[in-house]
Amino acid sequence: MKNNNKENTEKPLVGFFPAFFNIGETAPHVKIAKLYMEKGGKAIFFNHGGPYEYMAKDIGCEVVKLQYLYWNKVANKKKKIPTEEALFKVYKRETIDAFVEEEIEVLKENGVELVMSSFNPTCNISAKVLNIPHVALISGTAMPPYYKSGFATFPENYENVFTKILPSSLKNRITQWYLLNNKMLVRDFNKVAKKYHLKPFRCLTDILLGDHTFVCDDIQFLGVAPSKEFPLENFIGPIIGVNFGKEKELDVDIKNHLKKPGKSIFLTMGSYFDRQLFLKILETLNQTDYKIIVVCTTIVKKENLPEMNDNILVKQFVSSPMAVNKMVDLAITHGGRGTVYTAALSGKPAIGIPLHMEQQYNIDNLVRNGTAIRVSRKFFKSQDLLNAIDTIFSNYNKFLTNAQNLATRLSQADAGEKNAVKRLIEIIQEKNIYNDRKCG
Repeated sequence: MKNNNKENTEKPLVGFFPAFFNIGETAPHVKIAKLYMEKGGKAIFFNHGGPYEYMAKDIGCEVVKLQYLYWNKVANKKKKIPTEEALFKVYKRETIDAFVEEEIEVLKENGVELVMSSFNPTCNISAKVLNIPHVALISGTAMPPYYKSGFATFPENYENVFTKILPSSLKNRITQWYLLNNKMLVRDFNKVAKKYHLKPFRCLTDILLGDHTFVCDDIQFLGVAPSKEFPLENFIGPIIGVNFGKEKELDVDIKNHLKKPGKSIFLTMGSYFDRQLFLKILETLNQTDYKIIVVCTTIVKKENLPEMNDNILVKQFVSSPMAVNKMVDLAITHGGRGTVYTAALSGKPAIGIPLHMEQQYNIDNLVRNGTAIRVSRKFFKSQDLLNAIDTIFSNYNKFLTNAQNLATRLSQADAGEKNAVKRLIEIIQEKNIYNDRKCG
């Protein structure tokens, strides 16, 4: 029988391993940790590299610095490596071994009783060695049910002269098989797993998933069905709404800019994007008369941009991306999970220029719902972007109606962190019950 008093009071230390190099991946961890602490839990963060650790410190959490993973340097030096591969190119046997050893030490030293991670695959070994639950926080477009759904398309980053002539149906079937059987990282991870007498990994998804896998997506938006491995309660929903700036109210200059007549566009490409492509997009938009809000974040400094026409307002950050998205007519995004849901929940059409496979699939979900157009990043042409803008504005009522209908079907903006904390506490309670029975 459950001890309700223990359920309500015992909320142990959770160790968070977000991808601190990406604000969209960091924010969900920070919001979950904040709410978990408000409910009486304890949280600590670990950083394998990235500038966004201040977000964890802002909510009063300690951040333990570990050995840094300089994956972005690999991506920058080897432009031919697709983004989805660049992240994993740095995980050599020696790196995996060193990270696991260090993680085991700091998790024990700090008394961590549950681990939550995203894009930190070594947690799948270190947590198992210590026999503590590991929760992986992922996008729904990065899990087997999505690959099996038939929605997974051939990644544009791998297109070439030869693949261009192949039928899309064939390429998509090959993609599905590969994603479900991808052996990337398996050999080196299994060498380290064997050292600790752990069960070997079969494929890459085994490494990326946890004992429990929380899906930061609305299941209706994904179009997949729950399963035993991915139960409905683990589809926690999107976690968005990060405020980049310090302002408590929407920036006054944005309000004033949008008072001008004509259609308006919000360009937001997250915190990590192809800088040269970003400049090409700006150059393209500079040819138009639309009212445009541009957010640079960490992609490029405002002062390093070329001169913009008066119809373009450039911001380093904005205090509330959601508020801006609701005020404009169209969003242009890279397809990150946060910006996609910001557009979707705002009920506005979008144009997506994805950097990698996961972002491609996020945009594809919008396209499937009739609210967006995907434009190629690898084969980017200014005219393609201008044509996409023209198509949406020429058929605006249709795109807007579809976008508004989608918004009404989606989870609320703050549902994700609430569901995540609820499930965390349930997992903790299950662990306590198991220990009680084992001792009894």
